[in-house]
Amino acid sequence: MLVLVRDAYTETAILGRLFLGGTCICYTLENRSKAIPCGTYNIENSKSPKFKRELPLIYGYKVAATRGIRMHAGNTSKDSAGCVLVGMGRDTVTGSLSESRLAETMVTMLCRTIRNLCVTELG
Repeated sequence: MLVLVRDAYTETAILGRLFLGGTCICYTLENRSKAIPCGTYNIENSKSPKFKRELPLIYGYKVAATRGIRMHAGNTSKDSAGCVLVGMGRDTVTGSLSESRLAETMVTMLCRTIRNLCVTELG
């Protein structure tokens, strides 16, 4: 199971860390006004009609599979319409991610076998 722990907030973004087996594998960023509720979700890869490539799709709990919540590359909350962005580095002051394409590739490969994502808040 992947575990997303939200741990930093800006006016427009929620930043977090993505864990696998207790090890932080990358960072996350969500648009603060469109973030998914905390809970446990299904996650599986499928071809994104918007991005035209295989990406993890998050659904279940309070998100319908048809809503299209994806994990993908991006740098700021402006790059997210409710999706979870991933990156290898982050800046909690500006609310941004770096090396997001690398993180997207890694997370997509992991989600070929991992089927669950738990989203939680720190504290």
